[in-house]
Amino acid sequence: MKKTTLTLMTTALLSAVSLPSYAQEYMFTYSKLFTHMKQNANEGHEDVKVGFFFLNADTKKLCKIEKAWMEKEEHYEELSISPYQEVLVPLDDNLRSANPLVFVDTPQDQRCDFSMVVMTKQPLSGQVSYQEIESLMPQMQSILEELGGMFASWFTPDVEGVTLEFADNLSSVVTFSNGSEKEIIDGKVQIALSEIGEGGFITLPQPTARVLPYLPKAK
Repeated sequence: MKKTTLTLMTTALLSAVSLPSYAQEYMFTYSKLFTHMKQNANEGHEDVKVGFFFLNADTKKLCKIEKAWMEKEEHYEELSISPYQEVLVPLDDNLRSANPLVFVDTPQDQRCDFSMVVMTKQPLSGQVSYQEIESLMPQMQSILEELGGMFASWFTPDVEGVTLEFADNLSSVVTFSNGSEKEIIDGKVQIALSEIGEGGFITLPQPTARVLPYLPKAK
């Protein structure tokens, strides 16, 4: 099985970063992942974080993670995978110093690209108020700008709402408190805060799999 080492890249213009590779086993250094994960512990990011996924290069759907682990010399630790295929890497200064290698196995019959996203720590479900989404947006904006580095605030497009993703390619609708609806297509819908209206809310048909920034002005 071929191994490919990826050098992570960040961008202030997108909520996700994808690095192409044709291998089925991916290898990272922990310190490279830590550089981005450390944003998760910063003050003001209580509800959002950086998450690690793999996307099918052809369908842009999440790839199933078969196995993920860390190793260095005789030390080995298997990593957990969330129900929605997020690779859960622990944030630990001791691991940063030890700098083990991190391996991720994806299906051999798919080309999967590494994807780093800004997302909520917890899913949204049921009725979600204007205020709840409003409180997420500056946190998402802050992480995007911090990932982008110096001067990123000049170029990072504004977060204007949320992108909601649902499991199993859900086909349904999000209902607004004013009686309008917005269609969920292939498990995804983008909701601008302005569509909800101050004091309003949306009703979701099922809990979200991922909640990402909505950046309509991103190129």
